[in-house]
Amino acid sequence: MAGDRLILEPNGAEMSDGQKLAAPRILIVEDDPEMVELMQNVLSLARCEVHVARAGGEALELLHRHAAARQEIDLVLLDIMVPGMDGYEVVARVKADPVLHNTAIIMTTALDSVSNKTLGLGLGADDYLTKPFDPQELLARIDAVMRIRRSEQAVRRRNEELSALIEINRMVTSSLELDKVLEATIQGIREILHVEAGSLVLVDEETGNLVFRNTFSPAQGWVTGRTIRPGQGIIGHVVQSGESRLVNNVERDPYFMAEVDDTGIVSRAILCVPLRIRDRTIGAIEVINKLDGEFTRQDQELLEAMAASVAVAVDNANLYRELADFAEELERSQAQLVQAEKMAAIGRLAASIAHEINNPLQAIHNSLHLSMHERLEEGRRRQYLAMAQAEVQRLIEIVQRMLDFYRPSRGGVEPANINGVAENVLALAQKRLQHGNVRVHTAFDPALPPVPMVPDQITQVFLNIVINAIEAMPSGGDLWLETSLSEDGKWVLASFRDTGQGMSSEQLANLFEPFYTTKADGTGLGLAISYGIIERHGGEIEVSSQLNEGTTFVVRLPVNRASK
Repeated sequence: MAGDRLILEPNGAEMSDGQKLAAPRILIVEDDPEMVELMQNVLSLARCEVHVARAGGEALELLHRHAAARQEIDLVLLDIMVPGMDGYEVVARVKADPVLHNTAIIMTTALDSVSNKTLGLGLGADDYLTKPFDPQELLARIDAVMRIRRSEQAVRRRNEELSALIEINRMVTSSLELDKVLEATIQGIREILHVEAGSLVLVDEETGNLVFRNTFSPAQGWVTGRTIRPGQGIIGHVVQSGESRLVNNVERDPYFMAEVDDTGIVSRAILCVPLRIRDRTIGAIEVINKLDGEFTRQDQELLEAMAASVAVAVDNANLYRELADFAEELERSQAQLVQAEKMAAIGRLAASIAHEINNPLQAIHNSLHLSMHERLEEGRRRQYLAMAQAEVQRLIEIVQRMLDFYRPSRGGVEPANINGVAENVLALAQKRLQHGNVRVHTAFDPALPPVPMVPDQITQVFLNIVINAIEAMPSGGDLWLETSLSEDGKWVLASFRDTGQGMSSEQLANLFEPFYTTKADGTGLGLAISYGIIERHGGEIEVSSQLNEGTTFVVRLPVNRASK
């Protein structure tokens, strides 16, 4: 009757990787009861799992049902003349179906013409058997087709595994975020090896314990975050020994510990491989219960290949995290250093700033004193009060300028006019320039485009150059400050030229080195920090000098950051 099946024992043969071959599933599509019985008797000699369909439509339905249950039919013995749809149509539909197209088909018929054979083979049938046939010929044809199919399946599966391995490598190497690497790994392994559950553990470098970082199981994620000691359970033993372990019967394994290896399911088989990098074990990958058979040496080799890539990706992610932490700490240190140098610059201006503040304070004091005279005319009183108000405003501007400069940098890049930065620097250093008898000459190009910069950082660079110029002219001199646009329009230039003492070739060679200074009270950080600021802006500082002939600094900033 339709759907009859005869279960026969497997033959016990083994594949090259040690996995036992399952009994081949063969579907007989035949409406002649005597022929069905004959085939079943013959196939019993080959220890096959036999299924029977009496019509073409029934055969297609049965093939799909087995495929959905992941128990695919290996070979179909298909009679051409079956009810419903003939064998040719069945072949055409099977080979056109993306789920069934790999099913092997041997067509059987009493029609022996060449045209009948070529038609069936042309539609995709693997072989053709003419009735009546010799039982030995039937077994030989089946054996030949199955050998070819198994070879094709092995190649196809290997290609799928390699493709999946390449995809996992791509996923784990495309990110430096550890959580993303581990998530991609565990999901890829689940799909490739077809397992029920699995875990990925990493060694905690501080405690030495093993931390379950990623898991999958029917109780999804339940074990994530748990810790065990090295040597506990199969996974702990693998980390401790650095060697893979394949166990197809956990009850017989001395290292299996239910309280450690339990994943919320009944563990029958476990495959576990270490994650090693530079002769150091940093964790392990464990998979549990293969869904379509037992774990094989090929599964172990595949998981070890994955583990090699994952170990490198995990190591890279850890290095990236450490580098990011170091970069963040370095950035904080640089910000503190820049701020310290700002305060040092304010210190170098302290005397002139005090004098600049003292002048308006004296003017305010005198104006208020005069305005309080009893016999003073009202018009004069208002005049003195207006003078005091003007000096208060001047004082506010001086203090605000100082606050804007020494306040810690917000670090935000914004388009700014370099002429405005230069004018602000000259205002900050105005009294120091006057006290040093330095005559300032400016030539600012009014048509300069805005430049992307952190304004207070560029102010710090310019102020450092100006103060150095003042100190290089102890008896006074001239300072030229010019701004311009390069001929190609890609750079804005600020030039500072003084008539000071100049520098030797040795001093020029070490000018931007940290802690290099020729001053008794200098820190040697001002120009080094200035150089770093301009470099981070994508710009350049050029300097030329000769002893007793002065020095010229040229700061170049890109109009667009991409222009460098």
